[in-house]
Amino acid sequence: MNANVLAPEAQNVATAEAKIGRVFEAIVDSWNRHDMATYAAQFTTNADFVNVIGMRWRGTQEIEARHVDLHRTIFRNSKLRGLDRSVRFLRPNLAVAHQRWEMTGHEGLPGWQLPEARQGIMTCVLVEEAGQWRIEALQNTDILPLQMPK
Repeated sequence: MNANVLAPEAQNVATAEAKIGRVFEAIVDSWNRHDMATYAAQFTTNADFVNVIGMRWRGTQEIEARHVDLHRTIFRNSKLRGLDRSVRFLRPNLAVAHQRWEMTGHEGLPGWQLPEARQGIMTCVLVEEAGQWRIEALQNTDILPLQMPK
């Protein structure tokens, strides 16, 4: 299949990427303000969210409620920073994005020793409806400083 059929027209790619970038900027900003209503608003109504320890939440209401709980406890002092991001269009209104992140100020869970600065990567499927990009599915993963066997 021709790759040009899958992506938005060339002049629209930069606009779409900028709009997707604003979704991630809103994620970071709302996280740092502990505003989980705005955080959850970046997702579609029926979105899927899988956190770094494999918990799966469905829909904006559950995504928001679980994050409210976490920001009252282990993330109450956390700060998130977006690092590099890549976007690949699957269709003009469908994209997969990878956003690396760094977090400080978090608290660990019992039995889970975390570094002072955690890093991870979010893999997101985003959809565009009526000019607005939202996250349809998100898988969040911690990046662990481990060496793979050779």
